[in-house]
Amino acid sequence: MIRIRGLTKDYDRRQILRGVDLSIDAGEMVFLTGPSGAGKTTLLRMLYAAEQPTSGEVWVAGSRVDTLSRSELPALRRKVGIIFQDFKLLRRKTVLENVTFVLRFHGIPPRESHRRAYKVLKRLGLHHRQSALPESLSGGEQQRVAIARALVYQPRLILADEPTGNLDADLASELLSLLCDINYQGATVVLATHDHTLLESLPARTLVLHRGGIGYDGMWPP
Repeated sequence: MIRIRGLTKDYDRRQILRGVDLSIDAGEMVFLTGPSGAGKTTLLRMLYAAEQPTSGEVWVAGSRVDTLSRSELPALRRKVGIIFQDFKLLRRKTVLENVTFVLRFHGIPPRESHRRAYKVLKRLGLHHRQSALPESLSGGEQQRVAIARALVYQPRLILADEPTGNLDADLASELLSLLCDINYQGATVVLATHDHTLLESLPARTLVLHRGGIGYDGMWPP
């Protein structure tokens, strides 16, 4: 699913990532951790071509991401669901509109967009809130809307960037259970976190970024 070779990323003469080699198989559940500034978000952003590497190769689902043209990016991003720490919901749009927005943007007809969105909202227990605005939702509900938006394309890969950072312990546990269910149904999940409690709650492959490279690759704790 993911193959990275010799990946380097520099910002203003500062090297964030250097010579990273990494492979993640389809269907894996992987934690990505490391201290603040280690490059977790940068690495995830390069997996969906939001940023370009300084050097090296990035392959996702059979496509070399770092060489894709602008016109080829939508096809890649239909294979990838992204969950952000701050949800990034559209404030003035309803739950249903937030989930269907990307589908509509990519030309999926309204009726089909609504059908897909309702199906995933029902799966996450939010179908009764489809007409609500984000400000009326709890933190946990907003996070589930963000997950619904990531799942509506039925992506093969889920990238979650510090998704529990704004949640209490119970909601974080609920989110992790949802991601485990998604993984069990066949999606590859890569979850970036600095929360060691979260790492210890689930036996899964863990990658630790250290000094620009993969300092550890195995089960947590080391």
